[in-house]
Amino acid sequence: MEQLPQSTLPILTIRDSVLFPGAYMRIAVGRESSLRLVQDSLWDAFHRSLDSAQIKPVLLGVFTEHGLKENHTLGQVGTVARIIQLQRSRSNQTFDYSMLIQALARVSIVEVTQTDPFLEATVQLEKDTFDGKTKVPLQQLISQVSSGLSLGKSMQLIAPRVQNDPNIASKLSVWLDMLAAHIQASAAEKQMVLNAINVIHRLELLWAMLQHHKGKGAGQRLTIKPQPMTAAAALRDTDDNAKANDDDDDVRSLEKKILALKPHLSDETFHMAIREHRRLKRMNANQPEHHVILTYLEFFCALPWANADTDAEPMSSSPSPSSLDLSAVQAQLNKDHYGMQKVKSRLVEYMAVRNLTMHNPKTRTKGLILCLVGPPGVGKTSLAQSIATATNRTLQRLALGGVSDESEIRGHRKTYIGAMPGNVLVALQRAGVSNPLIVLDEIDKLGVKGHSANNAVAHALLEVLDPHQNDSFKDHYLNVPFDLSRVMFVATANSLDTIPRPLLDRMEIVHIEGYTTVEKLAIAEQYIVPRQVTDHGLTAAPLEFTTDALEYVISHYTREAGVRDLQRKIGSICRHVAVQVVNGQPPVEVISVEMVQDVLGQETVRNDVALRAGVPGVSTGLAWSSAGGSILFVEASAVTSTSSRDASVPVPIQLTLTGTLGECMKESAQLAVTWLKVHLPALHPVDFTAVNEFHVHFPEGATPKDGPSAGVAIVCALVSVVTQLVVPVDLAMTGEITLRGVVLPVGGITQKVHAAARAGISRVLLPLANRKDGDSVHASVPSVELIYVQTIADVLQIVFGLPTHSKDDAKI
Repeated sequence: MEQLPQSTLPILTIRDSVLFPGAYMRIAVGRESSLRLVQDSLWDAFHRSLDSAQIKPVLLGVFTEHGLKENHTLGQVGTVARIIQLQRSRSNQTFDYSMLIQALARVSIVEVTQTDPFLEATVQLEKDTFDGKTKVPLQQLISQVSSGLSLGKSMQLIAPRVQNDPNIASKLSVWLDMLAAHIQASAAEKQMVLNAINVIHRLELLWAMLQHHKGKGAGQRLTIKPQPMTAAAALRDTDDNAKANDDDDDVRSLEKKILALKPHLSDETFHMAIREHRRLKRMNANQPEHHVILTYLEFFCALPWANADTDAEPMSSSPSPSSLDLSAVQAQLNKDHYGMQKVKSRLVEYMAVRNLTMHNPKTRTKGLILCLVGPPGVGKTSLAQSIATATNRTLQRLALGGVSDESEIRGHRKTYIGAMPGNVLVALQRAGVSNPLIVLDEIDKLGVKGHSANNAVAHALLEVLDPHQNDSFKDHYLNVPFDLSRVMFVATANSLDTIPRPLLDRMEIVHIEGYTTVEKLAIAEQYIVPRQVTDHGLTAAPLEFTTDALEYVISHYTREAGVRDLQRKIGSICRHVAVQVVNGQPPVEVISVEMVQDVLGQETVRNDVALRAGVPGVSTGLAWSSAGGSILFVEASAVTSTSSRDASVPVPIQLTLTGTLGECMKESAQLAVTWLKVHLPALHPVDFTAVNEFHVHFPEGATPKDGPSAGVAIVCALVSVVTQLVVPVDLAMTGEITLRGVVLPVGGITQKVHAAARAGISRVLLPLANRKDGDSVHASVPSVELIYVQTIADVLQIVFGLPTHSKDDAKI
């Protein structure tokens, strides 16, 4: 530093602490100005220095924040420090970077060269001076150091080194700085010591502080008038003792906030907050627990104990049907979403019941939680947004996908390092009101292994969602009850299979089905195209999509239950037009089928049904998953023997299955082969003596498949291959089979029928026991004929025209 008496350095400001030469300090970087300092200057410089052959230290100026107020920066004394370690924090920390620095020497600010985005200044090295004499008995000072009075535990360990050092006088400056770093004093008092460039004056300040804390000044505030020690310091007129410490301001502000919240807090909660505040006032700002309690009380006061969206849920002593405008709710849902009349009606019913029960103290805690279940892209989250808009509620979203730690819901206990509150209370803090609408997104994708209801995350959510418990929800971090009963929770899921049963029992399920081609076309014309045109800045030149163009995109470039992929394809076309507009080319006003082909290229959706027409041994099944329904082809082949053999000797037929199948689907194939061997000869002449093996394959082998609903399709594929009769290409089927030939009901009927409609299939075979499900979905897909069957014989009669009974049965 002697070679650089002046240098321009980035400036880091710290709160409630003073860094002395020779000391180390670890700093958590989280404030905006400090983040910009690290990101724009220090991060790259530090890591470049590590990569270079000759490590060059990265320096910065460190100053106490309360001394750097506007118009009072000149002459401020701080330290120049080098960065020893700089790294990003872990994801669960409240700060973004962690930095370890070592102070090297005192510096003072000569000129401020930059204030935005971070502070930068020219600093001047301040060397120690020894002007004047002192009356402070040095040996008594050393004796007090060795006794460890009024000092921290770490200083007690080094005190014997001070007492036994024969050259203490020559090292006085170093030892005094070490003393000042460990003495129990306020940041303002320590700043006075740092300002003391004259070692003699520094000695007198420390002696006075030690005497004060030893007991001579008990009950009085220590007041020591600082002396200007630098030429730059003479330019300012600063009285540190007249300034209120930032920490003191925070503490006093918290006390006012707690007292203001008293009418809205229980006695237990209020007394806990006052008790923590008293502990905070007794603590020194340098104590580790000081920051913990300060952060806790700041979060406590930021929670909406009293605030609410008054328009959302006006409270009264009796039910008030007029307090919620159901017509406004219906209008908002119609404005934001096309179709889904049953879903909208169910949501309006839910809102009406909730409005009545929430105004009655006897029924207020008995409301249900909505759970919107459907494939991706059908509008579950946007429905929740519409409800929030219609009811004047603040919307907050919690993403639960992959959450496997209970602390994400309930928080950590504040005694842990880096403790944070749970996401539920954080959402309430962000909302600023006690009655927001909170969307629990993807509740079916919790980090739950299997379907165990003993998972800690599921148990934590039970307390949040159970109307009988959530009026006293206890977050581990807050550690006092908080009322969640006025919060409206809306969960979303793609499937109910992975939701733990106790959670499912506490929710009202509303199913949202996939869209038909007609519905997608209407949604594209009324919602997607206008929004995409606006989002891509094409409003100046009107851009229209022809109906044929939109139908072509839907049928040849998308195959989904929702409309997300459709939105992406339309966005691609809009981007292509935007490039033409910017390049000055003649603007395109109408998007035709030809332009869709030019922009989107080769078609990505094949008509597999048409390609497989007239092929024996192939049937079309139906499958469904959390992503919606889909068609599933079943291919069968019979391996026959070329050599003659005795027909009277039964030979077992081997069965080979391929296509990444689960155990349930393998069992369905075995059932189909057994039924075929036993019952088919009675319905159609067939010789199994030449058949050695059946091979059943399910295309798209990389996709895992399981479930019993492919049984009917497997039987039809096997019958087709042994009889050489062709399964009609416009026919799909689903259903579980038994050894007796009964067709049992299966799930996902709505999704499967919608998938058949998207694939251009006109007839679907369904189990007779699924008639109720089929009738409910038929209104939305009138183009698909639903045929109900009760036995495998009924299936074969419809598919191949085979008789339902053998000739012998007819004679009887």
